[in-house]
This record gives sequence, structure tokens and C-alpha cells, in this order.
Amino acid sequence: MIDNIHVIVILNGIYDIACSLSILGIIDSPFLSIIHLNLFIFETNQLFKRCLAYWIFTYGIIRMTNSSKLIPYSYYIEALFFANEILNGTVYILPTLFVVVTSIFIGIWYHIEDLELFVE
Repeated sequence: MIDNIHVIVILNGIYDIACSLSILGIIDSPFLSIIHLNLFIFETNQLFKRCLAYWIFTYGIIRMTNSSKLIPYSYYIEALFFANEILNGTVYILPTLFVVVTSIFIGIWYHIEDLELFVE
């Protein structure tokens, strides 16, 4: 059975892949290409942009799988990465804090729903 959290995660995976392909210039969407990049205070170079896009693509693919072990950890790693950037002062605090809190929330929600599947 597919519940709300699984739909959210799959849609988020599609969104992540679209954003990463836009950052890489594979698809033409100026809006999608700047969403993640606008979190950063400083001007980013091309290598940084490509590495960020590859990383976003990677966790987007993970979120599109049915791997209940990996999916929540992709959110925890994303939260940890962006929390570290907040501590280093390289990102705008409020939008990045939103990413951190949302990622932790989705990871925990996924864990809880996944555990409930085994109880039923």
C-alpha cells in the first residue's frame, strides 16, 4: 500500500532529479536551477554547481527507489549537510533551516510509517 509519505518522497525524488538536471543544463528551467543554488550566500563556481547537482541527483534517485533502509537516511544526510553549511555561515539561515527541519521531519515520518508496515 502506498501512503502519503511514500507519495511525498517519490515526488520529492522527481523534483530533486529535475533540479539537478536543470543545474547541469540538461533541461532548461532557470527556476529549478536556482532553487538550491540560492541557498548559498557566496557566488558558486561551475565545479561546485556540478558537484551539488550530482549529489542532488543521487539522493533524488535514492528517493525514487523502494529502499526503506536508504530513503530516510538520504534526508538525514541532506539535513546534516545543510546544518553544517549554516554553522559555517555559507548559506542563508531561514531557507536553509527550512530544508534542515523538513528533511529531518520527512526522514522520521518515513521511518515511523515504515515501522508500521511491519506491525500490520
